[in-house]
Amino acid sequence: MRTLRALGTTVEVDLGDGIDETEFDAAWSRCLLESESQEDETLASDERVGPVPSMSGLTQAITRQLIRKRRGELLMLHAGAVSHPITGASVAYVAPGGTGKTTLTRVLAQSHGYLTDETVGVDPVSGEISPYPKPLSTRTPEGGFPKIERGPDELGLQAAHPAPWLAAVVLLRRVPAAHEPRWTRLDLLDGVMAVVPETSSLSALDRPLQVLQDFYGRLGGFWRLEYAEATDLRESITARLEAVA
Repeated sequence: MRTLRALGTTVEVDLGDGIDETEFDAAWSRCLLESESQEDETLASDERVGPVPSMSGLTQAITRQLIRKRRGELLMLHAGAVSHPITGASVAYVAPGGTGKTTLTRVLAQSHGYLTDETVGVDPVSGEISPYPKPLSTRTPEGGFPKIERGPDELGLQAAHPAPWLAAVVLLRRVPAAHEPRWTRLDLLDGVMAVVPETSSLSALDRPLQVLQDFYGRLGGFWRLEYAEATDLRESITARLEAVA
């Protein structure tokens, strides 16, 4: 049994016989807690995750459980996020799965704190972020499936600021022909409509649309960011975080 802390809560993970303990501990090093009892049979079954036969499947199960536990408490965005190393100002870049969030995270987190490449959990009142520094799913050297789960330490990603806060929400759009990153401020209706499909358990929040409207106001809007390659965004994202710090 392993205990993980992420999104401001904990989850117990049963590795079963199919997951290598050393591999799991390395991949989840930034969430792993010392468990007082590795065989706590009094723990309710619905508080545990696993066993699941593959690392990628287990990661998905852990994410679902964490989201379930913070339902109605956090604004949860399907997004990657990094934090400014000094100020904690953080950008959440929102996009559907398979559209480049993990690749962008690996680029940005070489110099900024790694918060997550999957789910950004934000306190709806304070704007504070509860990090979820999970392993990143990367393709095999042959480019196929299943993907490999690689921990942020293995990838050399920077540690998150101890008190990250949401400073910008960016909706990614990859445009291979783009010559340079292009920022477009969305109006309130378009911004909210773009963000809503990329949330988890939004309806469980008290006045969820008001929460999004409040964030839109305090952040100076939501932005669409068009780009060609992840490396093109390093300076642009850094400048944006420096500006709000």
